[in-house]
Amino acid sequence: MTELLYRGFDGLDVSFQGQISTKFAEALDNAKTQAGKSHQREPLEWNGILLAVFETGAKGGYAFSATTGEFGATWFFKRPSIHDPWGVRVSCSSFLLATKGLGGARAYIYAVMGALDIALQPNAESIGRVDYALDYLLPGFTLTPEHFVMHSNARRADHHEIHEIGVNGRSGRVTSVTVGKMPGRQLIVYDKRAEIVAKRKTAWWDIWDATRSKEGRPTLVRDCPADSPVWRVEIRAGKQHLKTRWRISSWRDLDNRFGDTVTGSLNAIRYATPTDDSNRSRWPEASLWQAVRQEISDDLFEMRNFADPDLTKSVQRDEHDKMLKQQMAGLLTTRAALHGLDTDKLREFAEFCGKEMALEIDKAPPHFAKKLAKAVSRFRTIY
Repeated sequence: MTELLYRGFDGLDVSFQGQISTKFAEALDNAKTQAGKSHQREPLEWNGILLAVFETGAKGGYAFSATTGEFGATWFFKRPSIHDPWGVRVSCSSFLLATKGLGGARAYIYAVMGALDIALQPNAESIGRVDYALDYLLPGFTLTPEHFVMHSNARRADHHEIHEIGVNGRSGRVTSVTVGKMPGRQLIVYDKRAEIVAKRKTAWWDIWDATRSKEGRPTLVRDCPADSPVWRVEIRAGKQHLKTRWRISSWRDLDNRFGDTVTGSLNAIRYATPTDDSNRSRWPEASLWQAVRQEISDDLFEMRNFADPDLTKSVQRDEHDKMLKQQMAGLLTTRAALHGLDTDKLREFAEFCGKEMALEIDKAPPHFAKKLAKAVSRFRTIY
């Protein structure tokens, strides 16, 4: 059974002919300097937009880089200059695209640029990268690199992860296969469930469950890989492929021709079912590829995911809190070991550490108040 859990845009990079103001550049400069001193993102609020400014810029002449959070985008700004009109680049987060869709992400980009007083030229966009993803629940699916059929000019990279299975020792398990290279055309099939567990992107469970709930299906089993194996097929189009092969640069170009771009990728790179035929190009497409083709035959743009964006943010924030709690417990245990304490003394030591931290706060309230305010501002930006 091939059950679709999600389909939609997963990556979007766009450059704009636009300039930031001198005052905003000065504010970014100050924040960047502070970030360089602390080696942490520096919070900056500008006209109601919360930014976390990085200590470095980026390649391409971008003096500043900042993020509007895990459910926003990463922003790159050049210093204002009449000699270089392309002063802004934005890279949308996967959560922004998953919760708001392409149309919502576009609206978000322009709303932020408007609030930041960025002066844009008419028809000022240049699409630099677009990723489109489809997630499937695939019980019993095994990814086999040899089943990919592609043109000779497509390169394939296989990624293997070793797992222990049963009592038979160890055996290889392929978790992803990548075909192609950016900034050209790239297609990747990978174990999405393993990725969200490893990177703690647990909000994806709620995105997938929202789709199942809408169809009257039960929620996924989260703690058993065998019961809820989720695999992603992701089609990526880089700047070179978009502009050279498909002449896609503007929003209008993307609307008109991106469906053809995805179809072209699926024609050039296929996942097939082997037969006795020595001519691999005649192998029939696997059921997974047939399902992908069926989905992309529909309108790729008019889509909606039914996950509540606020709930999704809350889930991701709770996962972050859980991670911090685990780190604190780990540090406490390590410190107990350093003091030569036994297991039966751990609880008592934890209470001692809590009182010890409270005393440290009492000794320097302004210092901790400043650190708390900075952390609050940082997490407001992230979530």
